[in-house]
Amino acid sequence: MVERYRLLREFVKSEILEEVKFENVVDEYWVAEPFIKIIIFEDLENQKLRYHAVEPSLNVEELKLLASLIVDLRRVLTLIDVSLDLEVRAKALVKNFGKIIKEYGISIDSDLYSRMLYYLFREFFGFSVIEPLMVDPNVEDISCDGYDVPIFVYHKNYGYLETNIKIPKLALDRLVMLLSQKSGKHISLANPIIDSTLPDGSRLQATLGTEITPRGSSFTVRKFTTQPLTPLDLVRSGTVPLGVMAYIWLSIEHKLSVIIVGETASGKTTTLNAILMFVPPDAKIISIEDTREIKLHHENWLAQVTRTGIGEQEIDMYDLLKAALRQRPDYIVVGEVRGREAQTLFQAMSTGHACYSTFHAGDINQMVYRFESEPLNVPRSMLQFLDIVLVQSTYLAGGRRMRRTKEVNEILGIDPTDKNLLVNQFVKWDAKKNSHVEVGIPKKLEKIAMSRVDDAYAELERRRRYLEWMIGKGVTDYKEFTKLIHSYYRNPETTFSMVL
Repeated sequence: MVERYRLLREFVKSEILEEVKFENVVDEYWVAEPFIKIIIFEDLENQKLRYHAVEPSLNVEELKLLASLIVDLRRVLTLIDVSLDLEVRAKALVKNFGKIIKEYGISIDSDLYSRMLYYLFREFFGFSVIEPLMVDPNVEDISCDGYDVPIFVYHKNYGYLETNIKIPKLALDRLVMLLSQKSGKHISLANPIIDSTLPDGSRLQATLGTEITPRGSSFTVRKFTTQPLTPLDLVRSGTVPLGVMAYIWLSIEHKLSVIIVGETASGKTTTLNAILMFVPPDAKIISIEDTREIKLHHENWLAQVTRTGIGEQEIDMYDLLKAALRQRPDYIVVGEVRGREAQTLFQAMSTGHACYSTFHAGDINQMVYRFESEPLNVPRSMLQFLDIVLVQSTYLAGGRRMRRTKEVNEILGIDPTDKNLLVNQFVKWDAKKNSHVEVGIPKKLEKIAMSRVDDAYAELERRRRYLEWMIGKGVTDYKEFTKLIHSYYRNPETTFSMVL
């Protein structure tokens, strides 16, 4: 449970969420018991599923009282340092809530006290009216398209769903300002659009007013888990087969460069985050992003973020990448390649740096075409320094979306006769069989074998078995996973003995 709700349960004095009856319920679950419940039901009239967030109820008089409480508490709580621990601020809120109620000269029963406290926590420590959507772990995207328009969510089990939440003009403008402040960015009518990252790692894109978005202020939140998925999670979900994951581990150790290609929402960044957990413990990593999405449990890691500005004040990925090359990194990570930084990235690959990134394209042919075209203009002679291309895609099965690695490709060089890239595809996804199929053998292992004294193929099998052992042990935490990987690097024989 989210920390603020664990604290709230210590202060509430009653069970505050009354039972709500719905017909044609497809799914229901708590996201913060007993405060927020999600009900997904079938709207028979419109023949679609709807998403309903159930929160404690308040009548009109109680809502007026709540509005007054928020105004008065805001005057007091603005004096409290926001860097203080959440528990300290929560106790201050509860204490001042009791004082103001006494000043009002009213008495409220334990039930109303608990319901009011929920909304105060939601307002001061949460995300206001979209709080249920933000704390629902099944929601991947939240889309608000304007004033008094239903918010839509992308549910990982049911796809896009219309919610019961609509936000009027003044409230939506305030919410957009709140989200901007939480992300550390400034939004105004003079600067009405931002792209930033919320404290929990979610990506925020927001607009203010009607100049850019005629229907009114808008926002999209692309949520990311606070605990990044590990390679084991991708294997469990069927996204990447176990053998391929062992191959990627061995490739990363030997500084082979990898780009993950796919369409929007195909899980490129999630996969990138996961495979970077295979980086050796003593290596130096520099990551470069527009908005923070990379999350590693690695000591020698320098995370850099671009800065928007006017004229010479702007610092883009190209600037950061040039600076990174002067810092002797072992591994360079670019969150997403889409501009002039592409040429510098491939130059880094050609000089022996291990580079990792994501790229928007449907397959490897589209990737080559986009890299060679404006505005990237990467010459084909440079593309050959890229070693591995993972192509990701989404598939629908039984109404549910699945992310799968569609192809695993190796770039072996350039054909001297027709100047085409030599591509070795050794794994592909068969949608009809719902499984990955081996269509060749990984030839990069020959390159890896040249820098090892042992048998590279035997080592690949050992690592496959080690990952399989971790899955059997039920390892899910990314810190525990990284610790086990580092242990294998430092003492492989002793660590692998646990598998035997």
